[in-house]
Amino acid sequence: MSGKAMELITSRDNPKIRRVIKLQSGKRQREKEGLFCCEGEKLLNEALACDVQVEQIFVSQEFPEERRRDWGPDAYLAPRRLMEQMSGVETPQGLLFVCRMRELPQSPPPGECLVLEDLRDPGNLGAAVRTAEAFDVPLVMTEGCVELYNPKTIRSTMGSIFRAKLYRAPAEAIFDALDRQGTPLYAAALSPQAQDVRRVDLKGAAAAVGNEARGVSPALLRRSAGQVIIPIQGAESLNASVAAALLMWEMRRGR
Repeated sequence: MSGKAMELITSRDNPKIRRVIKLQSGKRQREKEGLFCCEGEKLLNEALACDVQVEQIFVSQEFPEERRRDWGPDAYLAPRRLMEQMSGVETPQGLLFVCRMRELPQSPPPGECLVLEDLRDPGNLGAAVRTAEAFDVPLVMTEGCVELYNPKTIRSTMGSIFRAKLYRAPAEAIFDALDRQGTPLYAAALSPQAQDVRRVDLKGAAAAVGNEARGVSPALLRRSAGQVIIPIQGAESLNASVAAALLMWEMRRGR
């Protein structure tokens, strides 16, 4: 390892260790400090490449010495037992870091975007974020969606959380912004009124996927220009993140 040496921390009572444990276990603590935790060397390199503000890095004593380097932010060594207590997974990767949340804009940009209304599953949100980056589609979350910085959400994004075009606002504020921009909103719904999505031009439009259990809300349906359905057979419905991915694919195809 080149650069400054890492300080060794061995006690769970160390304030730095206690802080990480609190950040990992509580949304309230994350929101209070504006910080969240990520794990893994690959994710750290991606965060630094995206100019994410990384505040602290914790490295297991078992982490290969030849891969340790001066990443820039303050770095600390910790024994495996402490890394396991700080980690949010059963098998820690040996490197954990704390970084600052980015401030998400509220108003979606003009043109196509994917709206997620009250999504509650962290894995679904994370998968949608990853797909949004892949298809270069802005992703707009209502305030009712699961926390973006939930550890499970972060893991599901596979690094896309640092790069995807993300927005978050109350549902009515999103609808109002789309109206002002003249962006038509289409709701994905299982209803007789819904049109086959392949017959609807989503170029320059917004499409919305609703809550996993209830679907899109009556309020969203009232504000929508129409309803679309993804034709399937042999199953009642699609997973929310899969539906979001297919809608984003249709948007990209329309370009």
